[in-house]
Amino acid sequence: MSDDVLLRFLGKGLIDVGGDDAKLGHLRQTARDLSEILKKTPAKASPFALVAFDPDVPSTDPTIAEVADTLQKRWETYVNTFDGTPVNVFRAMLLDALISVAGDNDTVAAAFVASARNVLPFMEVGGEQEIWAEVVGEVEMRVEARAEEEWATPESITVPEIKFNSPSEVEIRISSQKVNRNSLGQKLRAAAGPSAHDQSQVIETQGNPHWAQDTSGQWVHEFGTRAADAIGEAINRTTEGLSVEGVDLPGIIEDMIKAMSGHLTATLQAVSGATAGLQRRTNLLWWKEALFSPSGRMSYRDMAPSDAVALMAFDVHRQIPTFSPASVAAFLREAVIALPTIDPEEKRPIRELVEKARNAIVLNDLRTEAGKLVSAPAGRGSILALIGHPDATPQVDDRRFRDLVGVKADTALPLSEWSVWMFRELQAARAITEASAPKRRTSRKRTPRK
Repeated sequence: MSDDVLLRFLGKGLIDVGGDDAKLGHLRQTARDLSEILKKTPAKASPFALVAFDPDVPSTDPTIAEVADTLQKRWETYVNTFDGTPVNVFRAMLLDALISVAGDNDTVAAAFVASARNVLPFMEVGGEQEIWAEVVGEVEMRVEARAEEEWATPESITVPEIKFNSPSEVEIRISSQKVNRNSLGQKLRAAAGPSAHDQSQVIETQGNPHWAQDTSGQWVHEFGTRAADAIGEAINRTTEGLSVEGVDLPGIIEDMIKAMSGHLTATLQAVSGATAGLQRRTNLLWWKEALFSPSGRMSYRDMAPSDAVALMAFDVHRQIPTFSPASVAAFLREAVIALPTIDPEEKRPIRELVEKARNAIVLNDLRTEAGKLVSAPAGRGSILALIGHPDATPQVDDRRFRDLVGVKADTALPLSEWSVWMFRELQAARAITEASAPKRRTSRKRTPRK
């Protein structure tokens, strides 16, 4: 699809280059330049998408100005071909760039889909409808596939085998030793004690000083001790010639412990990874039943409805990873509808919902997070920019509101849809922030010159 976006716009008469292939070539090259800009600065994914969606985007928007500068570098005389600012031409090139980058960059794809699902239903795209439906559907399938993979719970897991390298050669040497029976016999006789016929043996052999007939038990004690010493000495002498060469026994034991430890760690990681998706679902179910905000530290029942639904979106966002299946947004929608204080049929102007989100005390954490994820609004961007930077845009009239977010200020939304809108923007903004973070470089030790 990405290879023929411009042709699709041409085919529907949405842009016109007078049948000049050279002019079309300039547009294609400019689209490639825009894709390179987007690769280097993923944060531009949201404004690029929001401008591409809107046929009525003002020609003074910063993204439009950026596209104009990029095109002029490839085609200096383009202004002589079009009457005024060719907004539709710029939008087509932006879409081409977005689709090209989204094919390889899941974070850009996530931001594109989130913006599309929120804003496109309110755009008057007319003859472009078929193009947008197909393009968004393709990108959304990519994002959904990644999310489902991260949330999947496999039926079984594979644990790597224990890796332990035992010594290949072990040499055991045994030198033959025999028990000295005469010596052992003499000591056992001494242990047995004095003899009635030879009292002197007690002194000569340092034997048992007690008679076997002794009923005090002293003979038994002496015999046991002396007999054990005699037999132990005989056994020790026979094993003195036993030796094992070529083996570091302490080292072998240490290697075995390391191998078992590594195997156990790998097993636990495999189990944890396999059950992560199940754990997330379990946590979400618990959250839905409790109706308690972990960030607000209070029940959603005790909040104003507009505050509660915005905070519900924020709390779900904080519980799950960057990529989530579309079913999570549906889960949030149903959780909001099930809240007893919510009227599912009630709709409120989006301008009013934004103003409440910019001022409610209970949404302080949401505003702080939004301020970290997105920059202050300068042109077309997300609603999070207005919420996260209220001081930068203290006064926003209806026209300015439309220019900044792409929808009319009086656009009415059910509270459940407002919650999902906020959730999508939070997820997309976090994905872009992670993609934009500088990569850590591994320090290399320099070898001193000789």
